[in-house]
Amino acid sequence: MSSSPSTLDSPVRRIKLNGNCQILSLGSTLDAAHFDTGPFRADVIAVRSPTDIWRKRANPALDDFETRSTLSLTAEYREVLRHARGRNLLSSVVYAYVDSGEEVVGFGKGGSESMTIFIRKEGDDRVHVRKILSEALTTARWNRDGEGVMLPPFAKARNQAEYLKALPESVRPYFPQAFASLEREIGVPEHLRQDERTTHKEVIYEMSYVPGTEVSRFVAEHCPPPAVIARLYTVVLKVLNDEVHAVNRVPAPGRTLEDSYFRKIEDRLDLCRRTAPRTFDEHLIDTERIVVNGVSYLNSAALLRRFRGNPAFLDVLEPRVHSLVMGDTNTENIKITDIGPLLRAQRLIESGAPADEVDAALAAVTAASLGIRFLDPRAIGFRSTGADTRDDPMYDNKPWHNSIGHYDELHHEHFALRVRCGPGRTPSVDIEFTEGNPYQRAYRVRDVAVAGGPVDPDAPRGMEDHFAPIMTEVYGLDDPGSPHLRDDPYWLIRFAFVMGTHFTAMPPFHFQAELGGTLIDNHQSQRRPVAIYCEGIKWLNWALEMLEGRRTEFLGLPVPPLPGRAAAA
Repeated sequence: MSSSPSTLDSPVRRIKLNGNCQILSLGSTLDAAHFDTGPFRADVIAVRSPTDIWRKRANPALDDFETRSTLSLTAEYREVLRHARGRNLLSSVVYAYVDSGEEVVGFGKGGSESMTIFIRKEGDDRVHVRKILSEALTTARWNRDGEGVMLPPFAKARNQAEYLKALPESVRPYFPQAFASLEREIGVPEHLRQDERTTHKEVIYEMSYVPGTEVSRFVAEHCPPPAVIARLYTVVLKVLNDEVHAVNRVPAPGRTLEDSYFRKIEDRLDLCRRTAPRTFDEHLIDTERIVVNGVSYLNSAALLRRFRGNPAFLDVLEPRVHSLVMGDTNTENIKITDIGPLLRAQRLIESGAPADEVDAALAAVTAASLGIRFLDPRAIGFRSTGADTRDDPMYDNKPWHNSIGHYDELHHEHFALRVRCGPGRTPSVDIEFTEGNPYQRAYRVRDVAVAGGPVDPDAPRGMEDHFAPIMTEVYGLDDPGSPHLRDDPYWLIRFAFVMGTHFTAMPPFHFQAELGGTLIDNHQSQRRPVAIYCEGIKWLNWALEMLEGRRTEFLGLPVPPLPGRAAAA
């Protein structure tokens, strides 16, 4: 026998498992010591013969496990398990935020890595909403002391509670009511520590439950025709413009552009580099140009240099007015208490009803008939938070990013991604949306801003054709004395610019970790933040084209020329 070392002499490597485990061994008995479960429990059941599986009482331990598994399959546990799997969490993590005597009714959906649980408490028929923002639930490593646009998510919850409690009576009916809040630190198990932190900070608060359907979910489930979505957008945007933005309206103090938009992009992309340094590396985001679906665009740093380097551009993009803002009008955060009026209009359109009947049904779609509610205020404004939140009202045009900006398709991953980048080459990203996905069928976006195709408000086919009529009605663009045109004459350019900043600064909220918190740092695993970044690049380039006079029309509306250019013409 040879005395040389052998691989068989190597010590057995214990298998790491991050959760309570039931281990089934086939044919032999495994030693539980082979598994490292840390603070969790591990039970081993040996299944020595096939008869153990199909015959009762042949293996009492297996019978007991089957019985306990069956009993645990309640509607509540199934809902918790589905949510946990969708977020790569353990069910025990979800239940850590549920007290004894409470029943989990459901979960809210969103893109900011918060957890929203619908709870019914013992002896109380009402449903409460529990909002949890915790460092334990976020993938990106936010600075705990960050401020403004870099405020860490757990601190955002505190601001939301303050914002809701301080709302004036005129807009309070459009928002839920905030109740108790809790701030705390929880210990990080030693085997899960990734840096020097030994605790996670988190904020938990409760608010009243708003019954109904989120706009994004309504679109996915019912695939309404664009005319119905257009009417819904009109109602939502008019409530925001006429009601919310009328509160605390003051002249903007200046530097909104630099602090809230330019630096936000830079700071958020730096956070992306720290979170996924191989995905968001210099070969993707530091090049002069980037190719998206075959079209060459200026990349983010080059765009910011162009914007900052021209005083005329800065003057156009700087907002003139600040006001109360909701701050995150993603349609997942807008709820409809009664979808009946929308469904009636949809049935008439799809059945080919006479135009006057369709028009009457669409006119019956109002904020009051729908019961519009805003669920998740950002509560971070320009140098202001919570009860004092004020910012650029243009920020609240976010519903358009769900449809024309493809956010719903990106967030729900109805797309495939291909990235080619490396040293010495221009990065190229191809984003192909899944044919026939529900958002594509509903919004019917043709990407006319990319391809240069026409829009036709008189014979609309998709949401792009409805853009000009909706914004004309919301802002009174057909009135020469429109207060909106007076306060924001270059609103169309600013609209494209702010849409671009939404997307370009959004990737940190969309990184996805594996079970146990591990982040796989490649383009495919992190395809959502990469695709969202590319969408932002497109919108920022379109805004620059408008500023430079190379794009004179956008989604059916004329682009106002800059003052000097108008005089020269």
